Amino acid sequence: MATLLSGCATPRAAQMIPEARSLYAARTALPTSPTESLKGASNGLTGRLRRPVDGDAAVQIALVNNPRVAAIYARLGFAEADLYDAARLSNPVLGYTRLTSGSEASKVDWSLSQNFTELLFLRYRQAGAESQALLAKQQVARELLDLEAEVRAADVRYIGSRTSAEMRERVAQATRVSATYAQQLFDAGNISALQLARMQEAATLAANSELRANAIATSDRNTLLTVMGLTTDAKVDLVGEYPLPVKVDLQAAELSTWAAGNRLDLLSAREALRFATIAQSHARRWRWFGDTSIGIARERDGAVGPVPAETLTGPTASIALPIFNQGRGTVSRAQAAVQQLNANVRSLEVSIANEVPSRIAALEAAQQSVALYRDQVLPTQKRIVEESQKQQNYMLIGTFELLAAKQHQIEGYEAYIDALRDYWLAHVDLLRATGGRFPGWVSGPDGQVAEPLVFNATAAGDRP
Repeated sequence: MATLLSGCATPRAAQMIPEARSLYAARTALPTSPTESLKGASNGLTGRLRRPVDGDAAVQIALVNNPRVAAIYARLGFAEADLYDAARLSNPVLGYTRLTSGSEASKVDWSLSQNFTELLFLRYRQAGAESQALLAKQQVARELLDLEAEVRAADVRYIGSRTSAEMRERVAQATRVSATYAQQLFDAGNISALQLARMQEAATLAANSELRANAIATSDRNTLLTVMGLTTDAKVDLVGEYPLPVKVDLQAAELSTWAAGNRLDLLSAREALRFATIAQSHARRWRWFGDTSIGIARERDGAVGPVPAETLTGPTASIALPIFNQGRGTVSRAQAAVQQLNANVRSLEVSIANEVPSRIAALEAAQQSVALYRDQVLPTQKRIVEESQKQQNYMLIGTFELLAAKQHQIEGYEAYIDALRDYWLAHVDLLRATGGRFPGWVSGPDGQVAEPLVFNATAAGDRP
């Protein structure tokens, strides 16, 4: 019987990793199979790293290269072991006793016994192991989704810090040119010492801002490399720009319903509650039934004088009598587990019902903020700088006033970058809240890329 059961259990255990991957693939925001591009590459990961890496490629690399993934899949080994053990009885117990007396008479006892309770509860044990295996597969898929969200968030942050660093580098170069030109004007007696000091201060502050922006960009790049499973000395071209938000009609009620049937943490909580209910019924039904064993015994008495040796053989059985323990503790624990898991399910349902509308609201607010900066703030600041440049050329305002206008333009563009970053981070948070890809999902890289702001070669006082 154990051989037959082992033949049934092994295929299910062997399918656990593909089934876990299928759960993840049904929810991932990747446009293709998670490992398709790497499997198709002739040189595998090395070949993929030779090409530019965007957000989707970073996720694919992390799924095959991050050491955490191996640890995640290793957890399935515990569930596989439970499945294996649940389909098999424990080994029978062989007993042997040999007794002798002073007259050299001997008595030999042999016994072979098997736990009957295990045989009786075999289907229950197997159902429990299969439930735990399902929970393990859902946990693996959930952690892969968490890793994907972590990679996407790191990529979003790196795009923002890299863009800010590139902008600050251009600003620092421009202010250095302006400070050099201001020194020449001062030496010729065309500007005052105060104007020169202001230009030099602007150049110093711009250089400091460049240093800080580069440090943040380096830190964000290293964070992205870490979640990809790469070291900082890896030669990889991390590319990608912020796509503009795409207008999507997101209904909170529909997405909440979708999340309630799609989020793996809620599905796992419901599965745990389902089997805990079965375990509670099992505990109540068999509360009086203790460990029971059946077997066979053979006893052989040695010959003593004229008395010949005698051999006795017969069945044996043992059962635990419910005198001191009637199983009330087991029933109470099963009942408490059901109550606790039921509360967990309800708590998750309430949390999801409130979290999804909050994430949608944050996404829509970030989208409106991006539109506000792009359509109103940045064009207005550009006109202000252009008009200030004209007035400075006609000597209606000073160089410092023009510098202030351009500084406001820089700050406005940085705020625009932050708004784009917040939008795509809110997009990642909504993916987490809905349990992965949701209806109406729009892949960011397919959208229109946000145009960078172009600064003048110098911050003020352009050389003719």
